Amino acid sequence: MSQLTPQPFESRTWFRWAAFAIIVGGAAMFVLQAGELFASNRPSYFSVVGPAIGIAQLLMAFGCVGLWSDHAFGGGVFARTGLALAILGLAALAVGNLAAPFGDLAVFYAGATLLIPVGFVLAGIAAIRSRVWHGWERFIPLGVGLLPIIVVFPTYAAGNAIGEFAVGVWGLAFVLLGWAELREPPLEPAHAENSVKPHKRGR
Repeated sequence: MSQLTPQPFESRTWFRWAAFAIIVGGAAMFVLQAGELFASNRPSYFSVVGPAIGIAQLLMAFGCVGLWSDHAFGGGVFARTGLALAILGLAALAVGNLAAPFGDLAVFYAGATLLIPVGFVLAGIAAIRSRVWHGWERFIPLGVGLLPIIVVFPTYAAGNAIGEFAVGVWGLAFVLLGWAELREPPLEPAHAENSVKPHKRGR
Protein backbone atom coordinates (compact mmCIF):
# COMPACT_ATOMS: atom_id res chain seq x y z
CA MET A 1 0.00 0.00 0.00
CA SER A 2 1.36 3.43 -0.88
CA GLN A 3 0.39 7.05 -0.91
CA LEU A 4 1.53 10.06 -2.90
CA THR A 5 3.42 13.00 -1.45
CA PRO A 6 4.69 16.19 -3.12
CA GLN A 7 8.28 16.16 -4.31
CA PRO A 8 10.71 18.74 -2.87
CA PHE A 9 11.33 21.81 -5.01
CA GLU A 10 14.85 20.67 -5.91
CA SER A 11 13.49 17.55 -7.66
CA ARG A 12 11.05 19.45 -9.87
CA THR A 13 13.50 20.33 -12.67
CA TRP A 14 12.45 17.46 -14.96
CA PHE A 15 8.79 18.15 -14.28
CA ARG A 16 9.15 21.84 -15.14
CA TRP A 17 11.00 21.10 -18.40
CA ALA A 18 8.19 18.73 -19.35
CA ALA A 19 5.61 21.43 -18.62
CA PHE A 20 7.48 24.00 -20.71
CA ALA A 21 7.75 21.48 -23.55
CA ILE A 22 4.00 20.95 -23.67
CA ILE A 23 3.38 24.72 -23.58
CA VAL A 24 5.83 25.43 -26.41
CA GLY A 25 4.56 22.47 -28.44
CA GLY A 26 0.90 23.43 -28.04
CA ALA A 27 1.57 27.08 -28.93
CA ALA A 28 3.59 26.08 -32.02
CA MET A 29 0.84 23.69 -33.10
CA PHE A 30 -1.71 26.52 -32.88
CA VAL A 31 0.41 28.99 -34.87
CA LEU A 32 1.31 26.50 -37.59
CA GLN A 33 -2.21 25.13 -37.97
CA ALA A 34 -3.73 28.62 -37.96
CA GLY A 35 -1.30 29.66 -40.69
CA GLU A 36 -3.29 27.49 -43.07
CA LEU A 37 -5.99 30.17 -43.07
CA PHE A 38 -3.60 32.44 -44.97
CA ALA A 39 -2.09 29.83 -47.29
CA SER A 40 -2.95 30.06 -50.98
CA ASN A 41 -2.27 26.35 -51.49
CA ARG A 42 -3.19 24.10 -48.56
CA PRO A 43 -1.44 20.87 -49.67
CA SER A 44 1.79 22.74 -50.40
CA TYR A 45 1.58 24.57 -47.08
CA PHE A 46 1.28 21.38 -45.05
CA SER A 47 3.98 19.59 -46.99
CA VAL A 48 6.29 22.39 -45.80
CA VAL A 49 5.11 22.94 -42.21
CA GLY A 50 4.03 19.34 -41.51
CA PRO A 51 7.44 18.34 -40.08
CA ALA A 52 7.43 21.42 -37.83
CA ILE A 53 3.98 20.46 -36.56
CA GLY A 54 5.32 16.97 -35.93
CA ILE A 55 8.17 18.36 -33.83
CA ALA A 56 5.65 20.42 -31.84
CA GLN A 57 3.64 17.29 -31.16
CA LEU A 58 6.76 15.43 -30.03
CA LEU A 59 7.27 18.21 -27.48
CA MET A 60 3.68 17.74 -26.35
CA ALA A 61 4.27 13.99 -26.02
CA PHE A 62 7.40 14.72 -23.96
CA GLY A 63 5.31 16.92 -21.68
CA CYS A 64 2.83 14.08 -21.21
CA VAL A 65 5.70 11.74 -20.34
CA GLY A 66 6.45 14.18 -17.53
CA LEU A 67 2.88 13.88 -16.27
CA TRP A 68 3.04 10.08 -16.50
CA SER A 69 6.38 9.69 -14.74
CA ASP A 70 5.52 12.16 -11.97
CA HIS A 71 2.30 10.38 -11.02
CA ALA A 72 0.07 13.25 -12.06
CA PHE A 73 -3.68 12.91 -11.46
CA GLY A 74 -3.03 10.53 -8.57
CA GLY A 75 -0.93 7.97 -10.40
CA GLY A 76 -3.73 5.38 -10.47
CA VAL A 77 -4.60 2.91 -13.22
CA PHE A 78 -6.91 5.35 -15.06
CA ALA A 79 -4.34 8.15 -14.93
CA ARG A 80 -1.35 6.11 -16.06
CA THR A 81 -3.24 4.13 -18.71
CA GLY A 82 -4.84 7.28 -20.09
CA LEU A 83 -1.57 9.17 -20.27
CA ALA A 84 0.18 6.19 -21.87
CA LEU A 85 -2.48 6.06 -24.60
CA ALA A 86 -2.23 9.83 -25.12
CA ILE A 87 1.58 9.63 -25.43
CA LEU A 88 1.29 6.88 -28.04
CA GLY A 89 -1.34 8.89 -29.90
CA LEU A 90 0.74 12.07 -29.92
CA ALA A 91 3.76 10.10 -31.12
CA ALA A 92 1.69 8.59 -33.96
CA LEU A 93 0.34 12.03 -34.89
CA ALA A 94 3.88 13.41 -34.89
CA VAL A 95 5.10 10.63 -37.19
CA GLY A 96 2.26 11.34 -39.61
CA ASN A 97 3.16 15.03 -39.75
CA LEU A 98 6.91 14.45 -39.92
CA ALA A 99 6.31 12.31 -43.00
CA ALA A 100 4.02 14.90 -44.64
CA PRO A 101 6.53 15.77 -47.42
CA PHE A 102 6.75 12.11 -48.43
CA GLY A 103 3.07 11.16 -48.42
CA ASP A 104 -0.06 10.87 -46.33
CA LEU A 105 0.35 8.27 -43.57
CA ALA A 106 -3.37 7.97 -42.85
CA VAL A 107 -2.94 5.01 -40.50
CA PHE A 108 -0.97 7.16 -38.05
CA TYR A 109 -3.60 9.91 -38.09
CA ALA A 110 -6.38 7.33 -37.60
CA GLY A 111 -4.60 5.80 -34.62
CA ALA A 112 -3.94 9.21 -33.08
CA THR A 113 -7.56 10.36 -33.40
CA LEU A 114 -8.58 7.36 -31.29
CA LEU A 115 -5.74 7.16 -28.76
CA ILE A 116 -5.40 10.82 -27.77
CA PRO A 117 -9.06 11.59 -26.91
CA VAL A 118 -9.62 8.23 -25.18
CA GLY A 119 -6.37 8.64 -23.26
CA PHE A 120 -7.18 12.12 -22.02
CA VAL A 121 -10.77 11.24 -21.14
CA LEU A 122 -9.43 8.45 -18.90
CA ALA A 123 -6.74 10.72 -17.44
CA GLY A 124 -9.29 13.51 -17.03
CA ILE A 125 -11.64 11.28 -15.06
CA ALA A 126 -8.70 10.30 -12.86
CA ALA A 127 -7.77 13.97 -12.33
CA ILE A 128 -11.28 14.85 -11.19
CA ARG A 129 -11.66 11.81 -8.95
CA SER A 130 -8.24 12.02 -7.30
CA ARG A 131 -8.43 15.76 -6.49
CA VAL A 132 -4.63 15.84 -6.64
CA TRP A 133 -4.88 18.89 -8.89
CA HIS A 134 -6.93 21.77 -7.53
CA GLY A 135 -9.38 24.35 -8.84
CA TRP A 136 -9.83 24.74 -12.59
CA GLU A 137 -6.63 22.79 -13.29
CA ARG A 138 -8.17 19.40 -12.54
CA PHE A 139 -10.74 19.82 -15.35
CA ILE A 140 -8.15 20.61 -18.05
CA PRO A 141 -7.14 17.01 -18.88
CA LEU A 142 -10.78 16.02 -19.48
CA GLY A 143 -11.23 19.14 -21.62
CA VAL A 144 -8.22 18.14 -23.74
CA GLY A 145 -9.89 14.78 -24.35
CA LEU A 146 -13.38 16.09 -25.06
CA LEU A 147 -12.44 19.05 -27.27
CA PRO A 148 -11.54 16.98 -30.35
CA ILE A 149 -14.67 14.84 -29.98
CA ILE A 150 -17.05 17.78 -29.60
CA VAL A 151 -15.38 20.46 -31.76
CA VAL A 152 -12.30 19.41 -33.73
CA PHE A 153 -13.42 16.24 -35.48
CA PRO A 154 -16.86 17.51 -36.59
CA THR A 155 -15.31 20.75 -37.86
CA TYR A 156 -12.39 18.99 -39.55
CA ALA A 157 -14.77 16.62 -41.34
CA ALA A 158 -16.10 19.62 -43.28
CA GLY A 159 -12.74 19.68 -45.10
CA ASN A 160 -12.14 23.43 -45.03
CA ALA A 161 -9.65 25.80 -43.45
CA ILE A 162 -11.77 26.20 -40.32
CA GLY A 163 -11.17 22.54 -39.54
CA GLU A 164 -7.40 23.05 -39.54
CA PHE A 165 -7.86 26.10 -37.33
CA ALA A 166 -9.88 23.97 -34.90
CA VAL A 167 -6.94 21.56 -34.71
CA GLY A 168 -4.80 24.56 -33.80
CA VAL A 169 -7.24 25.51 -31.03
CA TRP A 170 -6.70 22.02 -29.65
CA GLY A 171 -3.04 23.01 -29.37
CA LEU A 172 -4.09 25.88 -27.11
CA ALA A 173 -5.80 23.34 -24.84
CA PHE A 174 -2.39 21.70 -24.44
CA VAL A 175 -0.91 25.09 -23.56
CA LEU A 176 -3.41 25.27 -20.69
CA LEU A 177 -2.49 21.72 -19.69
CA GLY A 178 1.19 22.66 -19.55
CA TRP A 179 0.40 25.78 -17.52
CA ALA A 180 -1.60 23.68 -15.07
CA GLU A 181 1.31 21.22 -14.95
CA LEU A 182 3.58 24.07 -13.88
CA ARG A 183 1.17 25.25 -11.19
CA GLU A 184 0.58 21.85 -9.60
CA PRO A 185 3.37 20.05 -7.70
CA PRO A 186 4.62 16.70 -9.03
CA LEU A 187 4.08 13.67 -6.86
CA GLU A 188 6.14 10.66 -5.95
CA PRO A 189 5.09 7.41 -4.28
CA ALA A 190 5.89 7.06 -0.61
CA HIS A 191 5.26 3.93 1.38
CA ALA A 192 2.46 4.43 3.85
CA GLU A 193 4.34 2.61 6.57
CA ASN A 194 7.08 5.23 6.40
CA SER A 195 4.66 8.12 6.70
CA VAL A 196 2.40 6.80 9.47
CA LYS A 197 3.78 6.64 12.98
CA PRO A 198 3.06 3.49 15.01
CA HIS A 199 0.09 3.84 17.29
CA LYS A 200 0.78 2.97 20.91
CA ARG A 201 -1.98 1.49 23.01
CA GLY A 202 -2.71 3.11 26.28
CA ARG A 203 -2.73 1.06 29.46
